Amino acid sequence: MEQKTFSFHRLASLFIIIVLGYIVLDKGKFILGPLTFSVLFTVMLQPVCDFFERLIKYKIPAILLTLLSITIGLGIIITVFSVQFTSIVNNLPDITGKISQGLEQILNWLNANLNLNKSDLQENIPKLADSSISFIQKGISSSTTFVFNLFMTLLFVFFMLWYKENFNHFILIQSPQSNRKELKNILHKIQKTIQKYLYGLLMVIGILAVLNSVGLLIIGIDYAIFWGVMAAFLAVIPYIGTFLGGLLPFLYALATADNWWQPVAVIGMYAVIQQIEGNIITPNVIGTSVSINPLVALLSILLGGFLWGISGIILAIPAIAIVKIMLEHNDRTKPLAFLLSNKLHKSNEEFWKKMDEDKYRMK
Repeated sequence: MEQKTFSFHRLASLFIIIVLGYIVLDKGKFILGPLTFSVLFTVMLQPVCDFFERLIKYKIPAILLTLLSITIGLGIIITVFSVQFTSIVNNLPDITGKISQGLEQILNWLNANLNLNKSDLQENIPKLADSSISFIQKGISSSTTFVFNLFMTLLFVFFMLWYKENFNHFILIQSPQSNRKELKNILHKIQKTIQKYLYGLLMVIGILAVLNSVGLLIIGIDYAIFWGVMAAFLAVIPYIGTFLGGLLPFLYALATADNWWQPVAVIGMYAVIQQIEGNIITPNVIGTSVSINPLVALLSILLGGFLWGISGIILAIPAIAIVKIMLEHNDRTKPLAFLLSNKLHKSNEEFWKKMDEDKYRMK
């Protein structure tokens, strides 16, 4: 009887923790979002800051130079991107209308060849154009929020780089001395994983932006750089990002292109680039730094998007990678860490060979 009461209390406590965690994540995303990005940027910029600190021997100037280098890089990207972005903003209603025309052409083809209900298609499909373009309008209307979040993120990064040793010492003293070596290994592995993933992700985005933009320019699509860069950034979303990035320029080409082959060429170009990215670029640039299986990655992305929108989608993969690293360093949770890994389909006997012992059971 006592065991049942104890189990009930543990279940109730777990439920309360989950509910409170959801409330904190949902209500505190205004601050937690920039703070989480700041942690990732701090880890990513640590080697750059260390380089400047070795060069000039003073911490605060080194941190300022690190932030300045990032700001200059962002400024160059924004300057290159702003010309077509401004044109997109000025012509946004016209672009939305042309994308709707493209969807209308698809509707007519489906009705003619597949005998679908045209009235239902006419009612629902044009809404897709407004939904597809709404994220651009939302981004424009919330530019003030973006600037504020960027400023807060850079401010957080400055203080995190300044007090990094203190944060590190605080984390270490929470553990007994006998466990600190293991904790240091966990922190080091998390740092290296985040750095490799983020640096690799930036390289993949840069390569895809060039490939997409050059391909669309050769095909002759208007706003080629805008569509190409947008698709490259959407590739941050695994599995569906490239599809979303190719959908809008395809619909736009379908409505505005002078030749029938241009929309077809857009589909072919994105299909080829997706294959190159998935089989050559990402495996060689990012490698196995984040070894999460597709099912867990997709569920993490959906949960992150539900909680924090676009920010949650971007943060989902590194967050679940950190959770996996922490689970790997505890015997009780090692089977769960293996369940999250991308090796699951290759080693069906792994649980029986290595983890069929009491110390690995989650009691």
